[in-house]
Amino acid sequence: MQIHNYFNQLYPFYYRNRKNLFIILLLFSFISFLFSYLFQPFEVNIAEHKINSNFILLIHAFIPLPIVYIYFWFVNKNVKNETSWTIGKEIFHLSIVLLLIGISDFLIRDFIYTNPDNWSFKYFFEEIRNTFLVGVLLLLIILPLNLQRLLKIYQKRATKLNIKKVSNSQNLDSVYINSSINSENFNLHIHSFLFAKVDGNYAEIYTKSKNNFNKKLIRLSLKELEVQLKDFNFIFKTHRSYLVNLNQIKTVNGNAQGYKIKLHNFTSEIPVSRSKIKEFDSLLT
Repeated sequence: MQIHNYFNQLYPFYYRNRKNLFIILLLFSFISFLFSYLFQPFEVNIAEHKINSNFILLIHAFIPLPIVYIYFWFVNKNVKNETSWTIGKEIFHLSIVLLLIGISDFLIRDFIYTNPDNWSFKYFFEEIRNTFLVGVLLLLIILPLNLQRLLKIYQKRATKLNIKKVSNSQNLDSVYINSSINSENFNLHIHSFLFAKVDGNYAEIYTKSKNNFNKKLIRLSLKELEVQLKDFNFIFKTHRSYLVNLNQIKTVNGNAQGYKIKLHNFTSEIPVSRSKIKEFDSLLT
């Protein structure tokens, strides 16, 4: 049960920003090259080398770049809700990446080694084994440490928050929401607004009603809705998929992805992404 709970802990989805992904990959490739160059963890037979040993180290260090980049490009296309990303999913996908890198290292053996057994099962499993021996540093050390680091940071920040009402610069009780379909236009009572969530080309708008809540689905992007509500200081975009009424917040808890907030009259938690934490804190404290 403890192992199951650990793997289900939320973890940041780092792969949405391609530029950041590429920078991270360059850094890991450099570290991999430096580690292999300085410590030479694997036995090598220089007599079999077709090219300089340092070039071989460079090839093994940087061949993961296109593999990881392309793999997570596909993952990114298929992950619609990164708030459900967990440490278990991270480990699973990185394990697949390590397997692909090991297979690639096997396939290029003929280009760098003169060994007549290059295409044997022995070297197939050896290349995969060596890849996982290096990758275990990432899977069993770096990921858990990063998870604990982020948990500590955001849980501590969440406990320091003093939830207060955010003043309104506009003396308005309602706003007319214009959808891309005229029949869906409606008048939104702003103080009953809980949050809005993007769902494809639609926005789900949640409002409170006594001890219950109502949901309205309209054809409208979150950005368009955000523009229509920009005059209300307490309406805040906590995440790329959520707009929240800060005055409806009941509790704030920290996790590795940032914060999770609970609203009055609503049971589900809503994410506050790490990029929004600083601005979110300034509004509530």
